[in-house]
Amino acid sequence: MFRQLFIVISLAYFVYSAPQGADKYEAYQYQYEVKDPEKQLFFDKNEAGDASGKVSGQYSVWLPDGRLMTVKYSVDKESGYVSDVDFKENANPLSG
Repeated sequence: MFRQLFIVISLAYFVYSAPQGADKYEAYQYQYEVKDPEKQLFFDKNEAGDASGKVSGQYSVWLPDGRLMTVKYSVDKESGYVSDVDFKENANPLSG
């Protein structure tokens, strides 16, 4: 039988470009999700950047111990990389 591997990739991606010496950015967005019930595998990510260079996003990984780890983050010139990690006990992102 065929393994069921669901890969959902949605890209709305505008190429990041910053001319030399200038602080100009283009907005972009992307997201993806991978689900494999047979291997009990799940991970996803989404991210967006704006014209000021600020980036925000999150990603999740279903850990072998059954917890779902989610990392929310932002990046900007003043604060750098700032993240918040959360764990959800007994999660099953494959159901539903």
